[in-house]
This record gives sequence, C-alpha cells and structure tokens, in this order.
Amino acid sequence: MTLEEFGYSAWFSEQIDPETEADLAVARVTAIHKGECEVSNGEETNAAKMTGRMRHQATSKLDYPTVGDWVLVKDFEDEERIARITRVLGRQSELKRKSSGRTTRYQLIAANIDTAFIMQTLGPGYNLKRLERYLVMVNESGIEPVVLLSKTDLLKPEELAVKMAEVEERMPGIRVLPFSNVDQAGLEEVTALFEPEKTYCVIGTSGVGKTTLLNSILGEEDFLFTLPVRESDGKGVHSTTWRELITLGNGAHVVDTPGMRELGNLDVNDGIEETFDDIMALAGACKFNDCSHVQTKGCAVIAAVERGEVSEARYNNYVRLMKEAAFHEQSALDKRDHDKKLSRFYRSVMVEKKKNSGKY
Repeated sequence: MTLEEFGYSAWFSEQIDPETEADLAVARVTAIHKGECEVSNGEETNAAKMTGRMRHQATSKLDYPTVGDWVLVKDFEDEERIARITRVLGRQSELKRKSSGRTTRYQLIAANIDTAFIMQTLGPGYNLKRLERYLVMVNESGIEPVVLLSKTDLLKPEELAVKMAEVEERMPGIRVLPFSNVDQAGLEEVTALFEPEKTYCVIGTSGVGKTTLLNSILGEEDFLFTLPVRESDGKGVHSTTWRELITLGNGAHVVDTPGMRELGNLDVNDGIEETFDDIMALAGACKFNDCSHVQTKGCAVIAAVERGEVSEARYNNYVRLMKEAAFHEQSALDKRDHDKKLSRFYRSVMVEKKKNSGKY
C-alpha cells in the first residue's frame, strides 16, 4: 500500500521542508500504547517514541501524536533502534473531548478523519440527547457526521419509523441509516459508505455495536474481540482499550475507539452553531442583539418553539449545551468562585432542613 492509498496527500507533503527534513521517513500513527506508538508507512509497521526535544517543546498533550496523525520519523528502518518521532504534521481534523474531571483540558482521540459514524442503539440505551452531544463534538472537529442506528432487529417496522422520524427531526440534514448486526438488515448500505483511501471513525457508547459492525465488515479472518452487553441498560464492557487504525479489505481506513466514557463540551461554539443551524438562523432574526433566547419576551427562537417550528426537546438541549459551553469558557478563578457560592448554597439548605426538623 502506498502512502497515498494510506490517506497521504499534497496537503501533508507541502508541510515538509525538503532541505532539512528530506532524510526523515513519513509515517502514520496506527496505534497508541502507554509510552509509545505504532507507526506505518503502508508497508511496514514499527514501534516509535517521541524525541526528548519534541516532548520538551510540547505545550500540552494536544501536541503529542495520536491515532491517524502523519509524522516524521528518524531511524524508521533501523532494526536495532526504536524509531523516533520528530514532528507531527498539521492536522486536517481533530476529534477531541474534555478530559475527565473539572479541569479545562482536552483529550485528543484521533486525527485526520474524513467521516465520523455516530452510532446510537435502538434498544436499551437509546438517548437522543447523547446523540446530539456527539454531533456537536463531531461538527466542532470539522468532520463529516453520519448517524448509524443499530439493533433495528429489536423493533417492529412501525416502531423503527417512529425512531427515524425522531432522529431526523432533532438532526435535520444529517444522513441517518438504520441497520442490524443480527439479521444484517441495512448492513450492505452501511458497508458501502466506507470508501478506499478515506479515514473514518465509529464512535458511540459501549454496547451500541461498534466492534460488531467492524467485525461484520472485516470478516472472520480479521476478527475484533467483543464483550457482552448488560440487558438492564444496554451498556457494554469496554472491549477496545486503546485506539488503533484498521485498514479494511477495500482500502478504507477506520479508527477503532473505546466507548466514550465522558462527553465534554469545552469551547464548542462552532459545533453548536452547526448542529443547531436552524435555531441559529432564527437567532439571527431576533430583534435583541444580546438575546440569550431563554425566557425573553419577543425572542424569535422562543416564538418558533411556541409555534411548533422547533421541537421543545431540541430547543432544551440547545440551551443546555450553550450553558455548558459558557461554563467551560470561564476562567479557573471564576469556576472556583462559582463552586464556593454553590457550596455555601448547599450548606444553607442543609442548615435550614435541620432547623425545620428540630435537629439543629
């Protein structure tokens, strides 16, 4: 497989200095493990680590290599030495989320993805709010989104039609495909979406059928390990513990990611605007320049909700995500002040409860 068949293009090659970097190998990061990566030139895969200089110059973990990155490597073909990554080439897209905890940091998931398949189960665990949050994250990353609704075998045709209408109402203009890994209904249409030389990712919570879908596409020879799903809530055990880049038989490339344990919305204004473009269009017609579109008399957005032009559920999720984005944009000092005020409020409530109960 050539570099071009692996997804390499002039957009990346033009970033390389032919005078100072001509002796470095071009490779793509195919897997991330603790302390090192796996990099491939399309023909050979080797272990690699960042140089000490690159690690020292990194201002955050966003500067570290991630799956899908194109990198420049020293000693790629030296069997006696581990390859060393000297630089990460500029990314066409970045899929990232807020890291665990309250700190405002990103966790980079993958890079240089053309299309993200957002999977949502139609069985236990069906959640339109979560689906919209994934869509915001994908739109913010500059990646084309496609929604895949799995486990259609659990629904009757009329029930499936209702679910499809719900998703299409909440996500107008987004391509939505239902399918089943069990009876393979719609699976051929989903498989056809994976095109040669393009890079994809399949994201969604554990138990929606991501790995099973990839197993169906890969075939039995390149089987990926799966674990059972809990019947109570439709959630699965995380069968993928690291991210890796897989090449399918037709030449398409897929980043296999673990189930998303947390969805943050840090600095996602562009993603929100694109996901809720119908609401943003109405906001542009609002007579108030600084309108929050929340409980404001005469607001064009609220009027549209009242007329039924925008569903109340979609509007409520828009408001919730905007509030989260505003909170994450606060400075650390503002957040500490907010937490202190919230803590004092909770204490005052508890004191009042004790007084009323006679235990104070």
